[in-house]
Amino acid sequence: MKNFNLFAAVVSLTLVFTSCSFNETVLPEEQSTDLLKTHTIKRDVDGTYSLDYSLNANAATENVVDESTNTNYIYLYSAENKLSSKVTQDFTIDGNQLKIGFVDTNSSKKSQITIKDEDAKFFKTKNEDMLSEYSISGNEDGTYTLNFSVNNKVKVDFVFNEELNIYEVHLEEGKSDETTFSKVFDKIDGEALKIDFVNHIREDDNISAKSNGEDDGYVFTKERRPEVIII
Repeated sequence: MKNFNLFAAVVSLTLVFTSCSFNETVLPEEQSTDLLKTHTIKRDVDGTYSLDYSLNANAATENVVDESTNTNYIYLYSAENKLSSKVTQDFTIDGNQLKIGFVDTNSSKKSQITIKDEDAKFFKTKNEDMLSEYSISGNEDGTYTLNFSVNNKVKVDFVFNEELNIYEVHLEEGKSDETTFSKVFDKIDGEALKIDFVNHIREDDNISAKSNGEDDGYVFTKERRPEVIII
């Protein structure tokens, strides 16, 4: 009888350790990973926009346009036997605004980027723009990288507007040794990340504007364009 009890105890312990070992092996495999790896929205020198994004393995996408909010949604799904891939799409500014949203159905994560800018057909006629091209990239660590280049004789200054909670990139005429810039921004969960280019435009066509102004008597207006909002 004692031998039987000892045998039962050994079998019971063996099953416990086997179960623990099995769970330790299976659980990591059950943990989900984000299907979206990185993404970049870029405006070229001609004012046109494009989106580049890369997917992790076993991911598929579906594009859906929500006409009520004018948002271009990209839904990400798990898919077997699919390698990691890169996708490029062209977009146009509709009503001075472009909205692109990612919905990860695997992790229930959502993100959206809104760009406020001019339509490319109007942009092409404006050679006085100080900003040449720019891109905003979502990185795997949750940060965002802003890369941009300006035309010659454009001075760049980075300012955080505490009142509006906006990161501002001020562009104005002036001497500068650099034309390309890069800056990384941290995004706080649950809060919007806002980045505005603030163009200091000299009103030299208006004679009355030269009185009582700064910088040799000229008056400058500040135009926010483009504006980037990430939620």
